[in-house]
Amino acid sequence: MRDHLTRIAIIIGMVVIVFTLTKLMSPPEMDAEALAQESADPIAIMAETADAAINYAPAYAALNPYQTAMTQSANAQFDPSDDYWGLPRTPGHEETAAYCAACHTLQIVMQQQQTPEGWDYLLDWMVTKQGMAEPPADTRALIHDYLSREFGTDASPE
Repeated sequence: MRDHLTRIAIIIGMVVIVFTLTKLMSPPEMDAEALAQESADPIAIMAETADAAINYAPAYAALNPYQTAMTQSANAQFDPSDDYWGLPRTPGHEETAAYCAACHTLQIVMQQQQTPEGWDYLLDWMVTKQGMAEPPADTRALIHDYLSREFGTDASPE
């Protein structure tokens, strides 16, 4: 009789553990608005707003043994030895570097080529989903204008 009670207690304990783990691992319940916002696929949105042309020339130029170091640095768009990693020095570059480089390299920023709407979405996404500090409204506008101007879809690669 005692063996049966021990087995039942073990089974009940296992059921409680499985139930608890299932609850912990399942996503939190959301209201309809949060669920609709969560279902928006950020990759699909970025794909719709991004310029599909990828410029591999600067990356491959560094691998060309027939190109001199001087030519390579003259053609470089991304310069890790530079304080701002090659960001164009126009209004907003310091703020962009401060907020973006806090979490990732500026090379990621410089390769995006987004529309103004795409940059707006990415800035919101960085704050809400990635934990970027919320910039004040005027600073956010300056960063958005800088990104749209320097790395927009109409920006020509150097």
